[in-house]
Amino acid sequence: MGRILRPSRPLRSGDALLVVKTGLTAPFPEWETVHDRLVAVGLSPVLPEPPSPSSLVSPDRARMRQFLSAVMDGEGAGVLSYRGGTGAIRLLGAWENPGTLFLKGIPIVCGFSDMTYLHAALARKMDLATFWGPNARELRHEGTFGLWWEMMSGRIGAGDPLPLGEARVLRPGRARGRLVGGNLESLAHLAGSPFFPDFSEAILLIEDVDEPLYAVDRALRTLSLSGALDRLAGIVVGPFSGWSAREDDPAPSVADLVLSLVAKVPVLESSLPGHGTPLATWPLNLPVVLDCPSGGTPSLILQDSPFEIP
Repeated sequence: MGRILRPSRPLRSGDALLVVKTGLTAPFPEWETVHDRLVAVGLSPVLPEPPSPSSLVSPDRARMRQFLSAVMDGEGAGVLSYRGGTGAIRLLGAWENPGTLFLKGIPIVCGFSDMTYLHAALARKMDLATFWGPNARELRHEGTFGLWWEMMSGRIGAGDPLPLGEARVLRPGRARGRLVGGNLESLAHLAGSPFFPDFSEAILLIEDVDEPLYAVDRALRTLSLSGALDRLAGIVVGPFSGWSAREDDPAPSVADLVLSLVAKVPVLESSLPGHGTPLATWPLNLPVVLDCPSGGTPSLILQDSPFEIP
């Protein structure tokens, strides 16, 4: 991995924010609410294609080119995923490496859930720092919007703690590394592909929703069998919501599964970087310090500014 490319600067009043459809799910009835909230902080949200009641949007190659154009062509200071749902992995099958020629500066790229695939691709293919945070749809929640705008407007910089919400130490220790990861099931799907993240000496973020423990176990073991978990410096376990206990569960909790598969490294559990509300916004592919003191308050400290010009 070469020098990490960071977004040129935070968002500021007057900036265009391109909202792109990376998945196949189109309906977004809250769009007007989100649009008005973005306008209220001085941004100009732009939908390259209008909202549609259709269940499918543009073909994969067209969506891939639209996404890369939004990132590379400089028409917006930020690129925000429209909403969650399936389909982002289909863009990787049509991926065309654009190089690193940004026409008007490097934009902010933000999203979560299925956006894990595109975060991984931009990191592996372009050494780009992106943001694990809300898609446009999640910005309808006031708390999520507040955390997102705090990061996007440049109020969090080098040496500042990232918001953790309710947090606890699962295994004590201290580690430094790039923050990588995202949705666990998506990460497991990337194993063996050229888009699989580099986990070497990294702090791995994992989260998921509506997955039973046997599926979480399967995804974690896929990463373990790939050797990726052996190279980690630390782990942040985000929320795993929407599952119900079963008699055949392989362990009592996600925390137990993680601790049984990954030895020695510090492990933190946080309520914010997942599918619940509020949802935090954290920079990916940049160095952080994970501090998990025994009996103390854990922290995740950003080591570099997320922007070239803070």
